Amino acid sequence: MKKFLFLALLLVASAYANAQDVQMTIVEGIQNTKVKSRMEKGISALLSEINRACAQERDLDLDNIDMALSGKHSLNALWKNLHFLCEDNQIVERCLTSAEGYVIRNIYTQVNPMVEGYADEPERALTIRLTKDGQIASLAMAASDAVYGRIMEEGLSVTDLERRTTILSFVENYRSFYDEKDLDAIDRIFSDDAIIITGTVPLQKTVNSDNKSWREQIKYKVQTKPQYMSSLQNTFDKNEYIKVTFSDVEVVRHPANPNYYGVTLHQHWKSSRYEDDGYLLLIWEFHDGQDPIIHYRTWQPDRIGSKKIGKDEIINIMDFNIPSLE
Repeated sequence: MKKFLFLALLLVASAYANAQDVQMTIVEGIQNTKVKSRMEKGISALLSEINRACAQERDLDLDNIDMALSGKHSLNALWKNLHFLCEDNQIVERCLTSAEGYVIRNIYTQVNPMVEGYADEPERALTIRLTKDGQIASLAMAASDAVYGRIMEEGLSVTDLERRTTILSFVENYRSFYDEKDLDAIDRIFSDDAIIITGTVPLQKTVNSDNKSWREQIKYKVQTKPQYMSSLQNTFDKNEYIKVTFSDVEVVRHPANPNYYGVTLHQHWKSSRYEDDGYLLLIWEFHDGQDPIIHYRTWQPDRIGSKKIGKDEIINIMDFNIPSLE
């Protein structure tokens, strides 16, 4: 009995030893020392709590973390599917500016999926977004460095770079929205009059003389925002988990109206009931001092039968009537 208790105490001690505290230091990108101090303190506390919860295999305790309530809800929902551990106890990073506030990237973690069938890379980076006064707004799994480079490399001005940072934040958050089944977050980013277009590939049996063949053709379904949200709620209810990943991200600013951006992503969707690949297009509108909003969302399969569709066949922002800038 004494031997068993000793081993149990060793296991507990080991868990606490692995749950090392994390110290965050921001080296550049922000001049306001008060906001900078709040950011460093908040991120250090958050990452330390994540490490403790992961090592002890328990739920997160975010009550005393300087984080927006919506961010806490999202992180708790993500934690149900995915635990992660920050191995570095000293993190030194620069701060980026976005339309909403600030962004800290490149916080690398070891991940541990908590749902059977939910596979993920063994190492993922975190992105932490903060408000302009330094409070943590949200945490999400980061896009790859290659995706980040493609989005940012064509920035033409400070405003354009900030908007591209906002788009990148969305790309990273969008994955989390599905991990968390956060219908409210998805609802907020679409305009009330948003149009949702979804392509499918039905198989139609045709007869040519005595030979039977299958003709494949993409057919498109147009939905309003309420119809789309209702369908998405049904999808969330039916699936134990949903994992969405992106590659081949392209951001195009409309030539006639620089407030509109088309974001094209190659999307891989995997859930407990279904899996597919296709191209997602989101058309954003930006206004200074307001949250950006999505007016159009389209999805189309990336192949018809065995034929992969060409780049010129992918729906893009130029296929829509975007109002000219007055």
